[in-house]
Amino acid sequence: MRELFEPASVAVIGASQDDNKVGHIILRNIIESGFKGELHPVNPRYQEVLGLRCYPTIKEVPGSIEMAVIVVPAKFVLQVMEECGEKGVKAVIVISAGFKEVGLEGAQLEMRLGEISKKYGMRVLGPNCLGLVNTHHHMNATFANEAPKQGNIAISSQSGAICVVVLDWAANINIGFSKFVSVGNKLDVDEGHLLEYLRDDPETKVIGMYIEGADRGREFLRQAELTTRVKPVIALKAGRTSSGAKAASSHTGAMSGSDKVYDAAMRQAGVVRVKNIEELFDLLQAFSTMPLPQGEGVAIVTNAGGLGVMAADACSDFGLTMATFEASTVEKLKLKLPTAASLYNPIDVVGDADAERYDHAVRTVMDDPNVACVLALLAPTDLVDITSVARTLTAFAGSSPKPIVTSFVGGKGMMRSIDMLKAAGIPNYPSPDRGIRALSAMMEHRRSMERAEPLSIKHLEADQEAVDDVISSVRAEGRLQLSEAEGKRILRAYGIVTPKEGIAQDLPSAIELADSIGYPVVMKVESPDIAHKTDVGGVVLNIDSPEEMARSYEIMLSNVREKMPRARVTGVSVQKMIKGREVIVGMVRDEQFGPVITFGLGGIFVEIMRDVTQGIAPLDRNEVGRMVRSIKAYPMLTGARGRISGDVPALVDVILKVSQLSMEFPSIEELEMNPVMVGNEGTGVTAVDALVTIKGEQQ
Repeated sequence: MRELFEPASVAVIGASQDDNKVGHIILRNIIESGFKGELHPVNPRYQEVLGLRCYPTIKEVPGSIEMAVIVVPAKFVLQVMEECGEKGVKAVIVISAGFKEVGLEGAQLEMRLGEISKKYGMRVLGPNCLGLVNTHHHMNATFANEAPKQGNIAISSQSGAICVVVLDWAANINIGFSKFVSVGNKLDVDEGHLLEYLRDDPETKVIGMYIEGADRGREFLRQAELTTRVKPVIALKAGRTSSGAKAASSHTGAMSGSDKVYDAAMRQAGVVRVKNIEELFDLLQAFSTMPLPQGEGVAIVTNAGGLGVMAADACSDFGLTMATFEASTVEKLKLKLPTAASLYNPIDVVGDADAERYDHAVRTVMDDPNVACVLALLAPTDLVDITSVARTLTAFAGSSPKPIVTSFVGGKGMMRSIDMLKAAGIPNYPSPDRGIRALSAMMEHRRSMERAEPLSIKHLEADQEAVDDVISSVRAEGRLQLSEAEGKRILRAYGIVTPKEGIAQDLPSAIELADSIGYPVVMKVESPDIAHKTDVGGVVLNIDSPEEMARSYEIMLSNVREKMPRARVTGVSVQKMIKGREVIVGMVRDEQFGPVITFGLGGIFVEIMRDVTQGIAPLDRNEVGRMVRSIKAYPMLTGARGRISGDVPALVDVILKVSQLSMEFPSIEELEMNPVMVGNEGTGVTAVDALVTIKGEQQ
């Protein structure tokens, strides 16, 4: 990675004298960026390009070459890569397109490209990328028209077009970059590698990423978790719709579409996720210029009451706390604010406020120990000197340990003042809510940095041989869907309690079972073809007598035969009726991130309520605790409205067991316990249903 970002020597293979060709633009950009190392154009058609001697092949360039930029048609790239390997090149940027993005033939070409890179131990950025910039190394190895200025933001993007958009935005907003990387097809170097490198980069304060997919999802998660403990990572993940989610047989699978999984992964790793490019810009601007807030209180200063109300609403929307001022702060505000002013949060200095009054208000709240950050709002009233207020606020740039962001709301009349704020490094936002969103993200990251270190995961005793036997037996029958009884055998092998139950083949046996278990009981149809028994009338609850069992038996089987006439019915399950709070615990295996554990409010309406959260296994006790506390229904588990608290520690244990099971048996594709009945404190947790799907042999 050192040779990729800080090469002592660079060859541009495919350099051109034609100033419309990418090979010419890249060579020119490297020269104009002030690159201090050796630079060699390579192209058999020329003897000289842009005043530099041009060589027919890289093998004929004298001395060693650390990094090569390849800009030749895709069909020549393999030959050029071989020559780079033979020359001893350590890192390669493949700008050329025509690989897996164009179809099967291109994918095969890219595979061979990867084989060559491994053969010679070369790092590869791309192919099909815009290139790379390291402003502190004075190297712009891209074909972008806009040269980024030096700064402290590192950007990586899977889209070259997004790279160009970001560069254009940065030029307008007076923001600079440390590193700028277009990863393209990610044959080799991807977001995980970049996070590992940028984490220790002294020139980088904040990392922004545009991501379309993460092939090495678990490694990305690991590197992001380590990185966000030392600096913020802001990610714009494209493709938020459910169209990419695979079909799933369980509620858990249906609720764990790819975007939900990315949400869980990024939250778990401390990454701040944004929904659009506007948010990405807003947050990069704040993180790159301002210190992190060290507390929770937000102070709002405004010359327009309406803007203050909007900002207060935004605080509520983003879960921020409005600071309560000390009595001494209020007394100090009174010294220079008129009687018409509001002295409490938000502070309204009134529409005729001059720069001195505005400065007094901001400085006073900055000194309040309950204030962690400030949002300064300004409307262009006839009486306010906008430029003077802006000049006053610029004094806080770099001088205050507390962040201040502004929202000068207006159009043409505000431009000069906004430019002053930009030049000073004070973020300005077109509306109060965007300023509050930026402060919210900074607080979110500060809390993330304070999160507990991952706990060592305690291995729980389990009967793995019993699980192997169940899976082998199901596979031998050519099935992938386990029956409820088979699923429960797997749960019991991991110490998860299930109700006392049995399988009956006829009504007399069912009544005999119910008598031995003890009423009330639950009766369910037993069938390997029916995943959701309630949907077909295959569940009867609270049966409290033999007579009711007889009536329910015939009605239930009749309902099942009517709705699923081809389903194989192997009997009925009779189990003890368990009471408690209903939750769902499940797992679905994601292609990028592996086992995704789902927890939330359970029951038959789980997909309607969707009060669920996800985590990526393996989970430790801290993370499971956070998951349990994060759902809206959590107060129901802890004794809301005078109820006895549920057995939350036992519930946490069950989720940890599912996490371990998912790691130890990669052949399990989906697992769901819905509902899991959480008993009162100290009485335990019982899984009353189990739905398990395994992978086919070829998978």
